[in-house]
Amino acid sequence: MATEIVAPERAPVRRTKPLTAWTLAAGGALFVVGGSMHPTDDRPDLSMAQQLKVMYEDPAWYPGHAAMFVGMALITAALAALARDPRIAGVPRARKATLGTAAASALATVGALLHLVAATDADRIGHHDSMPPLSGAYLVLETISVPIFAFGVAALAVVGALSHTLGNRFIAVLGVVGGVGYGLAGGTAVLTPVFDFLFPTAIGVGLWAVAAGSWLLLRRRVPTPPIAR
Repeated sequence: MATEIVAPERAPVRRTKPLTAWTLAAGGALFVVGGSMHPTDDRPDLSMAQQLKVMYEDPAWYPGHAAMFVGMALITAALAALARDPRIAGVPRARKATLGTAAASALATVGALLHLVAATDADRIGHHDSMPPLSGAYLVLETISVPIFAFGVAALAVVGALSHTLGNRFIAVLGVVGGVGYGLAGGTAVLTPVFDFLFPTAIGVGLWAVAAGSWLLLRRRVPTPPIAR
């Protein structure tokens, strides 16, 4: 009796919801845009409070930091949703990495909000030439939250690529370079300027989110193998 080969059918793999992928990509894009608008004046002759005042008075402060805050909030929401995604939830190490990075991103989002509104301290610094409580609070919070978030992204980029759940090895490079550089710069900025030159690498974090979100959107359905009857 002849064996009949049934042609492959395009059976859908359980895919990430498009809204989640779009949210991750949009968050990354806003993070990149906001970061590119960050004031870059370096005035070592001024006290830290006075340096902050100079940046607070830059007209790009509010739009740039508003974009970064919204971008961080979207990245947080996307990561929280991805932790429940069937493809990621079924891989323990990927789920743990995603959950951990989502939690770190939530903390960093709070820091980004404080960073945004801290510019209201500009007049107070001008009058008292000292560090106001709000600015001091965001500096402390960001010193803690930025490296946790950034190194979390680097770890998630590697785990996601190796487990084929979130991006590939080329995309992982963006997350690792951006995460490590941003983590070193953000975690030491209050203590020493030695790693400040690494701040521009933070763009890699946003680009990783854009690339990973796009990868989720473009991932194709795979066909089932032919079935012999």
